[in-house]
Amino acid sequence: MAYAIETHQITKVFGETVANDAIDLSVIEGHIHAVLGENGAGKTTLMKILFGEEQPTRGTIKIFGELVNLTSPAEALKHSVGFIHQHFTLVNEYTIGQNFALGIEPHKGLFFSDYNGVNRKAKEILDRLEMPLNLTTPVGKFSVEERQIIEIGKALYRGAQILILDEPTSVLTPQRIAKLLDILRVLKQEGKTIIIITHKLEEALEISDEISVLHHGKLVATLPREQVTREELINMMVGKEPLIQVERQEHTFGEPLVCLKNVSIARRGSMAVKHVSMEVRRGEIFGLTGVGGNGQGELVEGLIGLRSLSEGHVIFDQKDVTDWNIRRRRMSGCAYVPENRMTRGAATTLSLSDNLIMGHHYLEEFHHGLMLKQQKVRDFSNQIIQDYDIVASSLEQKSGSLSGGNLQKLIIGREFSLNTPFMIVAYPSQGIDIRTTKYVHSELLRRRDQGCAILLISGDLDEIFSLSDRIGVMYSGELVAITRPGETNRFELGQYMLGSRRNIQ
Repeated sequence: MAYAIETHQITKVFGETVANDAIDLSVIEGHIHAVLGENGAGKTTLMKILFGEEQPTRGTIKIFGELVNLTSPAEALKHSVGFIHQHFTLVNEYTIGQNFALGIEPHKGLFFSDYNGVNRKAKEILDRLEMPLNLTTPVGKFSVEERQIIEIGKALYRGAQILILDEPTSVLTPQRIAKLLDILRVLKQEGKTIIIITHKLEEALEISDEISVLHHGKLVATLPREQVTREELINMMVGKEPLIQVERQEHTFGEPLVCLKNVSIARRGSMAVKHVSMEVRRGEIFGLTGVGGNGQGELVEGLIGLRSLSEGHVIFDQKDVTDWNIRRRRMSGCAYVPENRMTRGAATTLSLSDNLIMGHHYLEEFHHGLMLKQQKVRDFSNQIIQDYDIVASSLEQKSGSLSGGNLQKLIIGREFSLNTPFMIVAYPSQGIDIRTTKYVHSELLRRRDQGCAILLISGDLDEIFSLSDRIGVMYSGELVAITRPGETNRFELGQYMLGSRRNIQ
């Protein structure tokens, strides 16, 4: 049996935190290998080591039987390892060929780049992936799923025989997920080795040949897919402590708290949101879904005050807040968990306590005159870290050094603790583990039962169905459907999301 990757006693220590603890991982050549684990389990750190973005404190790595020293991503690519990050690394203003060849541009003479050969090879790769695209279009104009395929194509263009994919289906519709999994099967048939980091157990069980589980930095087990069940995987990931059971109870809603009236929003010269009217009632979770890039992000930014409306009005608690800035809207009673945690949700160069107190610092309980009550801030921060199981070395740790999942938990904990009458929560479970997802879902339902109006934005249809009282679907900037979980199904929602059906004229 030949192995594409073998790690021996890989250990990575950050200060007093052991992120990877003597991991011996073997990935069979030509197989699809899923890596599961809670946030802070060490998955991302291990994959960064395999791609040369981090260097191990100790331990060794073999690629196709050869002992290697992966000091950088460029070195990893020399050994045929490609990494498709959860947050894309494409340059949106560049074409597909320019992205494929970025840093390794072919030249004609001394001063000119020659992209004819690049484009020919790019077309061949995209045709193999059954995603023929216009090679002259800037990649920022493509949909999320198209950009994901472009990322895979970029790694293949650079000669990757081993592909590492970080949460590859987190923002895709069910139809697109099925398409991506089919593409991965085609790559497997071509002899590629694929490693998937995922929190979706059903996908791991459907597509992988082997599954590895990490827990607290240690490799718990690597098992063939057919020898393990979903329940066994959950036990390995989270231990024996029972998970919180989440169940949405039917109840009576209050009056509308937030109303959007004929809202339109421009972006880069075109209309990203077109004449959207909707309301969120007290004690209701309104789930808004759609394929990424269809106006959900711009609608949320217009609602919270980060983006100006081209047309229409935002009404909050019977007051027209259309011209209010974001500070005034938040102080009037709005919590906000943004989609992009790195650029909107956190100040990554500041400490955990600095980030956790944001939005709370103007409350009297946290300041005396112009000075913050430091002990109160520390107690508050420690409580959130404990409640949301944030893996961190200290309150002084920079938030940018947290794993993506732990940063998401920090932002959710900060915003949920505001106890506002209205919450905008975008993609809350993106990148977080099963235990924390259950906790977050239970908190959303608890707040809803207390009368909070919640706008939930998510591409995870399981999340949408389990939490939402009503579901709205956006396509091409329009609200094309409003329905209830008991009146629709995943396939019908997928049709709304792809624009082939609508119930709002």
